[in-house]
Amino acid sequence: MDPVPQPWFRGSTDSQPFSLFTVLTSNGGPFNSIACFPWTAKSLEILWNGSALQETLVPQWQDVVTEWMGAIAAGGKGRLCIFPKLGTKKPIVVKLKEADAEVENVAWAINSNEPLKPLIVFTVTSVILIYDVKRREIVGKLRGHGGPITCLAVHPTSPELFCTTSKDFTARIYDLTLSPVQVPNNPNWLPHTKGVGSLAGPAHGLHMCEPEGEGIGRAVAVMVGGRSGGHRGAVLCCAFHPSQPLIATGGIDRTVKIWRIPPSVFTVQPSATLAREDKPLFSTDLIHKARVLFLSWLDDDILISCSAPALMRRNPMEVDKTYWEDGTTMTWQWLGFNRFFPAGKIPQKVMRGTASDWRNSESFKILSGYHIPSVAKHFQVYRSFSHDPLLLIPMGKIVRIFNISQFSPRQPPKFPLDTNIASLTSKLSLDDDGSDPGTPRPRSPRGGGSSTEQDDDENESASRDNPSQQEGDQDEEEDGEDDPIPTTTYPPPAPLTALFDSVEGYDVVAELPPGNGPPEMADVTTCAMGFEGLGIAGIGERGTLYVWRLRR
Repeated sequence: MDPVPQPWFRGSTDSQPFSLFTVLTSNGGPFNSIACFPWTAKSLEILWNGSALQETLVPQWQDVVTEWMGAIAAGGKGRLCIFPKLGTKKPIVVKLKEADAEVENVAWAINSNEPLKPLIVFTVTSVILIYDVKRREIVGKLRGHGGPITCLAVHPTSPELFCTTSKDFTARIYDLTLSPVQVPNNPNWLPHTKGVGSLAGPAHGLHMCEPEGEGIGRAVAVMVGGRSGGHRGAVLCCAFHPSQPLIATGGIDRTVKIWRIPPSVFTVQPSATLAREDKPLFSTDLIHKARVLFLSWLDDDILISCSAPALMRRNPMEVDKTYWEDGTTMTWQWLGFNRFFPAGKIPQKVMRGTASDWRNSESFKILSGYHIPSVAKHFQVYRSFSHDPLLLIPMGKIVRIFNISQFSPRQPPKFPLDTNIASLTSKLSLDDDGSDPGTPRPRSPRGGGSSTEQDDDENESASRDNPSQQEGDQDEEEDGEDDPIPTTTYPPPAPLTALFDSVEGYDVVAELPPGNGPPEMADVTTCAMGFEGLGIAGIGERGTLYVWRLRR
């Protein structure tokens, strides 16, 4: 019997699995963000928990997928471009009113009220815009953040929900099925109990003092920063859990936090309420040494996160002697998942962690860790039912693909050195007189009182005869109090190895045969895998769009 052929992501890394299919250039400047059409004909089975899987809707959904499969959305300076059919057809260009405005984040979404009309959500500074690709017009404009938006993520099974993170220390979840709030509905301004709503604004996780926007979309939840367990710096990334009401965030404060999405987000509310969360179920800054740039869920309780290079000191007492340590990519397990979501049981309506959960929790386990090059700025993880989880890192004219399931486990820390333990045993003592451990205590005489009473009498008589001796003894006792207490010396942890040197990867190269393209190809800045893992889209400098296809 012939052996079953292995998929390309488990085979040899000698050959290049993807070939360059299309190269497009634009005169409008470089692109900043990119997103591939994420759904297929079978997506209705998982969207909205299968509630949209209806006989009348399935054929219409297949027509939508046929029309937009292979579409790529890219945001740049003053414009949003949509490239249908892997860039082989004329692009759709959405020009902004402000020609200098930068489209920093792009994602595909769907309003569950109109599931046959795909939407594109993109951000310009702190403003969110929603574009209808069918009607070819902007159908929503939302405000709410008090700073520039840094990340945009859409819920995997409820695509009408999306989350934005910002430099205002908060993360906000929006619902496309609702309309913007025109009048703020905030809690009362203390000490008032009613009638005087708070006007603190978005920085405190509240509604704006002015209308939220126009068209479709409304903020339904906010993860407040700076209070209790919230982020104490700019929030840089976020990721929805694939099946549970959870969302993970990472920020410039080096922390990774896991929040529970409030139940009100998934239910219809009678009034325009904004759910506020300030205590996550998990929070720690012990995983990374620098700001967290990217994170993604790999399983119910397993995540991968990447950080920037860290400025370190060689000696804590010498401030000027510093060095740069490469960023890290960590695959880790959240140990508290089964506590909040036990198998076979309905999750609790009220879910609160303890102080040890949201104050630098240690309820995690590092599975693997590697150093990544300091020039790596953008990362993407692709996961599906037919693929192992893949990590894509663009580096110059190459996109390196790593199979995360092939990462080696991290070496456990060593036990304290045996020599240190042996040396500590020689310093043990049961007496309190400060004498050397090896000096035996004098035994009490058989016919008299205790040795302590005898020693006290002798010391008193000696001090009366020689007062200078008493002062010398006190000095020796004071010097003895300053002696350092012996402690166990732990060896330094095993250093992480470089990812590009330790794990074999698959190279996706941005090059064409001589004479078939521009003389010099632009570097790839960011990329995204999509179309059931059959294609990769990347953007580069000088407004370049790359499209690779899997070799058959």
